[in-house]
Amino acid sequence: MQTGISLSFADGNYHFRLPIKRIVEIEAKAGPIDLVRHRLISGGFSIHDVVETIRQGLIGGGKGEVNGIEYVVSDLKANSLIENYVEDKPLAQSHVIARAIISALYVGYEPEPAQKKSPPQQRTGSRRKSTGASSSTTASLSD
Repeated sequence: MQTGISLSFADGNYHFRLPIKRIVEIEAKAGPIDLVRHRLISGGFSIHDVVETIRQGLIGGGKGEVNGIEYVVSDLKANSLIENYVEDKPLAQSHVIARAIISALYVGYEPEPAQKKSPPQQRTGSRRKSTGASSSTTASLSD
């Protein structure tokens, strides 16, 4: 079970993780991490709860992918993402991301295993597809 999670965010897909160092940074601005979790999950959260959870999660995750290109997420890149995709945007969108990040920290996250793509199956023979209509509804009125 992982405590990090990859999510669609901003301009791509980013990995979010909150190791101890990142938790300390959140606590410096938003208070004890368990209270931050409680507010994000139950309501009554502050802007610092949301913004710092996302910012520190980005830094702790350290990587992202945009248009198939992998990027390292530094402090500067995380700040830029916050400025461009969190500030002046609907708070509800950012709250959902912050909740997912904090939930992964507390209960873990098990990514779905990658499934192998099987080749499309070929149909043999021709089968008539039913329209679902009964014969009584498809019979002509002159019968």
